[in-house]
Amino acid sequence: MARETSRRWPLDLRAFAIILVFWAAYLVGQVFFRNSFTEFIDPIEAVFAGIKFHGDGARAVLLAEALVLWTTAVGILAGRRWGLVLALFYMAEIVLSHLIFVVAYLNDRDAAMQVRMAAVEGPALVIITLYLWIRSKHLIFAASRGA
Repeated sequence: MARETSRRWPLDLRAFAIILVFWAAYLVGQVFFRNSFTEFIDPIEAVFAGIKFHGDGARAVLLAEALVLWTTAVGILAGRRWGLVLALFYMAEIVLSHLIFVVAYLNDRDAAMQVRMAAVEGPALVIITLYLWIRSKHLIFAASRGA
């Protein structure tokens, strides 16, 4: 039955899952394959829940994020509803994290460029989250309707 539901799932949701796999691989690459010489020029950073992490803390956050992305992608590609729910929670966390980051670091001149980038990315992330919700809500709630 899982195969039947995965065939009925829209192609764009499966493409989203494949993008998540590549993004998770990119994050793992950032953690393990960064050049130690560039750490002085461009230190590794990660933002979770609006809090900026550096160094080993950032590596842990990026690995956790990669694990969530990979798990979400596997769930979506396997045709499981929990994959879509996890994707929606992840996207909501990213949107809220950007918002919290922008508000918290708005008066920090050292983070001005990062705040601008987060503010520019915000509307696109909201649109992606809404699109994901619109495309997946009938798949998430189909079992509760007796389907």
